[in-house]
Amino acid sequence: MNLFLCDDQPEFTNKFTKQLEGYFLLKKVPFQLTVFSNGEDLLNTDITPDIIFLDIKMGGISGIETARILRKKLIRSKIIFLTAYKEYVFEAFDVDASHYLIKPVNTDKLEAVLDHVIGQLRALHEEYLTIQSGSSIQRFSYSEILYLEVRNRKVTIHTRNTNLEFYQQLETLEKTLPTQFFRCHRSFIVNMDSVMRLSKTDIFLTNGECIPISKRKYYDFSIAFMKQMQKEGLT
Repeated sequence: MNLFLCDDQPEFTNKFTKQLEGYFLLKKVPFQLTVFSNGEDLLNTDITPDIIFLDIKMGGISGIETARILRKKLIRSKIIFLTAYKEYVFEAFDVDASHYLIKPVNTDKLEAVLDHVIGQLRALHEEYLTIQSGSSIQRFSYSEILYLEVRNRKVTIHTRNTNLEFYQQLETLEKTLPTQFFRCHRSFIVNMDSVMRLSKTDIFLTNGECIPISKRKYYDFSIAFMKQMQKEGLT
């Protein structure tokens, strides 16, 4: 597992490095950590890590701007923001961040977030949805799928990078999907791993989009979502 840590506070960096070492030692997962004190140095490296920990507020370019440049370069590493100010977290929607951690970082929270993100990375290499659209066949990693939508008898698969339309009944597709996918509306199936929060009428996703949730589905979805959050230690 290849990790980047970018933060301009040496005291925090030293403590957080020890927390990471403790986690990966406990999980018996080999890892390599590269530490940067600013976004400029991180952007100048040719290595693409699995996970990037980014301080939101830094000297020079901010963590948000660093992440925005990475996404423009099509770097799909998992990004976890670090911040002492919770109000800055909503800016992370624009750069498809996986999670955020509030400083000082709670060890149990760090473990839960890493378990979740590493699980997504493993799924990225192991599980795919295969779609035939016209004469072409495409594979989509389940972890990259945000949601599926049916409109005018066509299903659109919405991923972090692209959308694809194809002909298939949503009911048929629903039966083939793993358990993290939930039919939240007659026209939508959502990947619960991509859900940030929900209201009585909408589900808000990690990329800033929102999709509707039907009144009939709200109770079952909210229970399932809370169980998942508790299981991952994110509540």
